Amino acid sequence: SCTSTEPVRVKLGDSPEGIYVSADGRFLAAAIEENNQVLLVDTATLSIVKRVTTRGKNPEHAVFSPDGRLVLVSAEEADSIDIVDVARGEVVKSIAVGERPRGIGFLPDGSRAYVAAEHANAVAVIDVEKQALVTTIKAGLRSNGVVVHPDGKHVYVSAGGDGTVQVIETATNTIVATIPVGKRPWNMALTPDGRKLYVACGRSNAVAVVDTQSNQKIAEVPVGLLPWGVVIH
Repeated sequence: SCTSTEPVRVKLGDSPEGIYVSADGRFLAAAIEENNQVLLVDTATLSIVKRVTTRGKNPEHAVFSPDGRLVLVSAEEADSIDIVDVARGEVVKSIAVGERPRGIGFLPDGSRAYVAAEHANAVAVIDVEKQALVTTIKAGLRSNGVVVHPDGKHVYVSAGGDGTVQVIETATNTIVATIPVGKRPWNMALTPDGRKLYVACGRSNAVAVVDTQSNQKIAEVPVGLLPWGVVIH
């Protein structure tokens, strides 16, 4: 076993953006913006096992499906998401979702994915098995971050231009609440029990805390300049 406290470095490429880990912890997906690639890294050996060229330029998010079979990739200079088959190591389909796709979230059972399209001010709903668009939900201005409640009943989408978070009810794919949170909300994280949502508000230099039962902001935590995301461990 490795006992060294020195950091281990893996050379990925120019401008690594989103880094995501599969649910079983076997693989890491890294979106490499300048190279228009997604790299699949074996977490046991820290070796790159696949280099996947994306169809969309400047990939930013590369999110595993819950079963780890697929990776959905959004790119800044695109109007579609790429679907990567992990076993094959290649893009198998692209689905139009709206201009500048950003955050991606899967329902816990993996049946649907929700994709924020920033310039379309909308959220696309994807049938994962059919690899097809189900519907598009009109959302807030510059829709960006996406997180899914652990029970799968609600999806939360940040709207950077509105300073709000929209709450989507997944049974009807409709917005049931809009929560003011602060300036330029971006990426978010839910507590494991789903009771609190933490939202990075870049222009507020703070993280907003939302009670998901009342859909109300209950606190604001100053964190420094331009927070971009939140991780709950």
